[in-house]
Amino acid sequence: MDRPNVSSNIDENQGNTASPVSTPRMNSNGEQSINKPAGRKSRWRSFSRDPFSPPSSEDLSNEPQNLVYQKPEGSEGAPRVELKHPGSKWIHLFYDLAWTASFASLAQKLYHISYSSPRYCGSGPLSIYFYTNDWFHFISIFLQLFIFGMLAATTNGYDVTAYISHSPGLDGLVSESDLSQLPDNLQLENFSAERTDLLSARTMALAFAITRILMIHVPDITFTAHIACVYARWGKGTKVQNHESWAQYVHRIIHPEMYAIVIGLIFSNMIFFAVVGVVFSEFGTTVAGASLKVGLWVGGFLLEIISHLWYPAMQKLKRPQPTKRTIGLPNPESLSGYFDTITTVILGEGINGFAGTLASILSIPGVGRAIAVNVVSTAFIIWFIAYIYFEGPHSGTTPKGEGIRRMIWMVMYLPLLASIFLLFVGMKNQFLLTAFISTIKASTAELRGLLNRAHFPNNITNSALWETNPTIKEFMFARKIIWSDEYQKLIEARGNSTNSQEWTENVHAWTSRLSLTIASMGKDGVPENVQTLVDTYYNVNSTFLNQDLRLQNQDPRLSMYSKILIELMDGSLQSARYILIFAAAILISLGLQSLAHSEIKANDPYQRAVITCRLIMGIVLSLLLLLNLGKYDDFFVPSNKLSQRIGVFQWLEAFWVLPTIAIAYGIQFLIEVTLTRFMDTTKENKRKNSDTEAARPPNLTSQSYYSEPDKDADYSGRQG
Repeated sequence: MDRPNVSSNIDENQGNTASPVSTPRMNSNGEQSINKPAGRKSRWRSFSRDPFSPPSSEDLSNEPQNLVYQKPEGSEGAPRVELKHPGSKWIHLFYDLAWTASFASLAQKLYHISYSSPRYCGSGPLSIYFYTNDWFHFISIFLQLFIFGMLAATTNGYDVTAYISHSPGLDGLVSESDLSQLPDNLQLENFSAERTDLLSARTMALAFAITRILMIHVPDITFTAHIACVYARWGKGTKVQNHESWAQYVHRIIHPEMYAIVIGLIFSNMIFFAVVGVVFSEFGTTVAGASLKVGLWVGGFLLEIISHLWYPAMQKLKRPQPTKRTIGLPNPESLSGYFDTITTVILGEGINGFAGTLASILSIPGVGRAIAVNVVSTAFIIWFIAYIYFEGPHSGTTPKGEGIRRMIWMVMYLPLLASIFLLFVGMKNQFLLTAFISTIKASTAELRGLLNRAHFPNNITNSALWETNPTIKEFMFARKIIWSDEYQKLIEARGNSTNSQEWTENVHAWTSRLSLTIASMGKDGVPENVQTLVDTYYNVNSTFLNQDLRLQNQDPRLSMYSKILIELMDGSLQSARYILIFAAAILISLGLQSLAHSEIKANDPYQRAVITCRLIMGIVLSLLLLLNLGKYDDFFVPSNKLSQRIGVFQWLEAFWVLPTIAIAYGIQFLIEVTLTRFMDTTKENKRKNSDTEAARPPNLTSQSYYSEPDKDADYSGRQG
């Protein structure tokens, strides 16, 4: 498939003639009928293909061209020009959903809307249609999922006016020297808000800068894509000696809008990377630095908007406005189109849900490498599910007739969509479980290290040394704990101790309570039944707590501390145990759905292979549920019985749940791509259409980049 050429050809030799537009035919049921073989719906362009080259026989074999003629321009108004190869609808819907997720995150607080909406609404016009049916765009979806997910997660409640009109978390501007004089609760609010604002600003700055180099941002094509297009066109034409200047030659070969956009991106890149330097320095936390950051962002976006709108605006002013408009009824969407939209919305909302969960996780201090692996695995899983669903056999089509096959095909959407939704719920719970397990041990070990380095509990009554200790105070603030309150509890325990043995027991009890407070992150999000257990644990005497501490080492199943930890992660623990059911059900449902849709013939190995591989991979994932078998069905067991636990708990502690699912879907993805490349039955159609490509004139640049071609300029390479 070639780039999405504009379907309205204007032949200067014939004047304004009827323009062929590729549209699908409508069947008797009012649905779109697609003339294609039994193989894949379309073939994605390779990286090496010139985006301006005519379609090859490989592309023509998969791209049905049912031509109808629109009315020429005249008294009845201008025809509605449409893109010929706009790419898959689900890709464009992904753009919208990803953009919406980021906007919804920024608009969490109402007063943020007035600051964030101009920037995002201004990004709407940043759309230029080159070619959207190539592998570059498809792979950029994966990068877009990751970037937009991280933006939505890290910008939750971000206030762009922080450090300008007020300090983070406070009502007014407070200097660093005055901040230490505020009450501890206000210092805690400032500390938490400052962490959020710095993380959000740095993530946004990096995203705005990197996306213009590596990938698509909103629907905008990046600097890399534009440079690739310029490079592809350079040298394709021949300068007419003595008849045209170099400026005319370059204007004819490369569309003038390309220069405007590339120049705009060059300068906006400089601006956005300047913002990166500002936000990663201490200058970014000053009034001048924060104001400069916002000003550079606004200037960079305005520059890009102007570079995109300059040429279309000039052409709009040159083109006369139509006197009349004709209104036609829209073509009804096919049944498969409705299901595709529902599936895409579920996938997009899943991204938004992950972003919300990730926002709460990223605020937890000490989040390790396991979370990063889970984030990457989740992005791959969503991307692979989208590809397998939207790019499989008969994707985007409805079974013919009203028989049993059509009914089964529709019914299979119920387990498919339910499995996708429940898989995403399980993946979010896996995020929470991984964060809990990976941080609780690390935080407890770090706390003990801090206390040991401070020679705890020596000189514990020296409040000047302990209560104002900046290292311990910052450690506690990061975990939403006020250190002065915990210190006062320790001093009370010191006063109630009558001998050294009792003081030692009280210290151990205080440490256990504090570690439990760290595990529950204060009291945020703790269920009521669990909070009751936590309060009971806080109120029992130190003798009971020391006995419970010994039970933790001997048999954790009997320890009250371990029971509280199990209750804190109970929902996520049970969900993670059975997440593979839904991962397997997706592939099995897709396989059965393709089987119900297809009329498999003896000479169609492609469909048979794809369906068989989906069913086999689903069964393999189902077999992993055998990891739930074992002698001990408890997460905490004595250390000498760890090997006898059910395998799923060891799998969970190794943080391999989501990577395993990602690997399984990745293998299925590679299998289907390989089958499409070597076993697709459309190869026979390529040979039949080879004459069509040979007969097509080598008119490389006869089409405008936009859906409204420039009638005054000649980009066809004609001389004279």
